Amino acid sequence: MGSYLAVLAAVPYFGSRPLIATTAALLLAAFGAFETDAGAPPQFLATGVIGTLFVAWSAQRFVWGHVEAVWPHLSPWRWRAAVATATVSGMVFAGYRVGAFASSAERPASALLLGGVVVGAMGALTLVFARAHTRIRQGLEAIPGVDELGVLMVLEAGELLFVIGGIALCTFAPTIAALAVLPIIGMVTWAWFILRAREESERIACPACATSTHRAALRCPGCGALREPSALDVIGRTTRTPAADTQAHVFALLARCRCRACAEPLKAGGPEACCARCGARAFPTPDDIRVFLRAADRALMRILPLLALIGAVPVIGLVAGLCVLRLSSASAVAAHGRWKHRLVARAVRVGLMMAFSLLQVVPFVGAAVVPLIAVASHLSNRRPLLHAASTADAAPVEPVPPAPA
Repeated sequence: MGSYLAVLAAVPYFGSRPLIATTAALLLAAFGAFETDAGAPPQFLATGVIGTLFVAWSAQRFVWGHVEAVWPHLSPWRWRAAVATATVSGMVFAGYRVGAFASSAERPASALLLGGVVVGAMGALTLVFARAHTRIRQGLEAIPGVDELGVLMVLEAGELLFVIGGIALCTFAPTIAALAVLPIIGMVTWAWFILRAREESERIACPACATSTHRAALRCPGCGALREPSALDVIGRTTRTPAADTQAHVFALLARCRCRACAEPLKAGGPEACCARCGARAFPTPDDIRVFLRAADRALMRILPLLALIGAVPVIGLVAGLCVLRLSSASAVAAHGRWKHRLVARAVRVGLMMAFSLLQVVPFVGAAVVPLIAVASHLSNRRPLLHAASTADAAPVEPVPPAPA
């Protein structure tokens, strides 16, 4: 009975951090901690588990952080892989705990059937929990500046300790772990419903065709009817205030990598980006690129004095300044660079942060660090868009054939 309780209690841990949970389970199994008569783990075992999991968590966060910064279109595959990994890992853990992988000659048919039911239930429950967890994480990561503030790092560190303690609790106190699942599932369900309600509040049915339309959309993605859009706030969420300036609203949409017509998120930015929902191009003409770049230049110039003022504060000013930069529309061009230019821009930003982080603590001199990082990143991401506009102008225009008489 203890094995079945341990399996059910492990759902939140495999559903949130499957690699960490699997590593913890493997290390505990290697030291015989899953045995019935196993006592408390020795000190070196606990130290080894915590150290190994910390290294795995740091490597995973570093790799995905850089990969998604260069290839944003890989982000959906990361979430699908996370859900699949959680489901498979949970089923393997359940099969090991209930002995489902033993040969049929060693166990009766009823035990094998019960083991298969437990493994299937573990997979289904882990799948549901992992999908809810990924939706919550996607909602958090969509907030600009959340990474610079360290919110995701604190959350991931908390999840790391949560999974370590949870797997250990499932191993040595499965009854208590099973009771602890109820409040955990309740909290995740509550957060998921809040996120879903927030997403639904940003959409409205089109009066003409009843198509679900984003409140910030200028056109309905179904029938193309014009509508009065709602303005965006500093983090890209819709407000109840109508957009006063259409041109400024289009810039705000493109700055958040949204379609200029239906306001749906673009899979990837760039001069040739196209909306998968309504088919509208992000920049229909080279002049649209220039208008966008001029607006981004003005936004950067307006925020540079504020960045200098914030950057004058030692240590804290660097983090706060980068967060303000991400929240503002001054970083609009960063969403529309190609992967190689995003890679160069990221290398420039990281290099400047490492090179000037020591100067940032120097009074007055440190105030120039954050504006310098902002300008360097802006110029690096601006160049491919300007080059695309110039190339389009230089391209020969095909003559229109005369109309038949």
